[in-house]
Amino acid sequence: MTLEELVNSHYEQLNENDLYIWQYIYHHKRECQKMSIQELAKTCNVSHTSIIRFTKKIGLDGYSELKVYLKWSLNKQFDFDSQIMHKVTNELKDTLDMMENKDLDHVLKLIDESRRIYIYSTGEVQYHAAQEFNREFAYRHKIMHVIEGRTELDTVLNNASRDDLFILISLSGDNEMIVMLSKVLKRMKIKTVGIGIDNKNLLSQNVNEYIGFKTSYFHTGFQDKSYCCTGHFFLIVNMLFLRYLEYCSLKSEEIMEYI
Repeated sequence: MTLEELVNSHYEQLNENDLYIWQYIYHHKRECQKMSIQELAKTCNVSHTSIIRFTKKIGLDGYSELKVYLKWSLNKQFDFDSQIMHKVTNELKDTLDMMENKDLDHVLKLIDESRRIYIYSTGEVQYHAAQEFNREFAYRHKIMHVIEGRTELDTVLNNASRDDLFILISLSGDNEMIVMLSKVLKRMKIKTVGIGIDNKNLLSQNVNEYIGFKTSYFHTGFQDKSYCCTGHFFLIVNMLFLRYLEYCSLKSEEIMEYI
């Protein structure tokens, strides 16, 4: 069993600290393989006992065994699974079906009635999805402001009100910055919609509405590099816009019937 599989099988037992530790390890395997437990703890800004607790929670005996798994992961020659095409295709179809049939009335109402809409994203693909949000909804005169960087975010937060809506886009849903932002907005009683992987992540627990999708990580066949399909973000944006058009049309019909 790989480290990724161990973490996924024990995911519900992991707390916020554990997830931050895992995110660092996952993205810095080669560096972590050479680190002492004290060096990793300092880098993750946690105690070394937090590292040990994390390893225990995912079924390992301790930090030494974690490093064995890292070494094995880095040395292993991965082959591309020819069945992944079928699996990814089914996951994309599931996202389309979910967006067609999911009850999104509350999300659509938030988009329709919010005074201002801001989008904050983590990662390059997520940023482009945010731009696509802005481009598509502009056709219905719903301007969505894509926040560029921490400085602009601070300015926006200083002027945000309860009449506004924040759309938060993150692949894992456990990114430290976006989770912190979701908690700040929750304390400010500002409405939020999260979009990311559907795995009971920290973002999903701190937003008013969450749109989650299923996607699998798989090996590319090149060293230890893993990949997952991120086209779900764009399917969600496309389908949410279509659902919004439908929502506006039905609302207009109700007004005409009332008149």
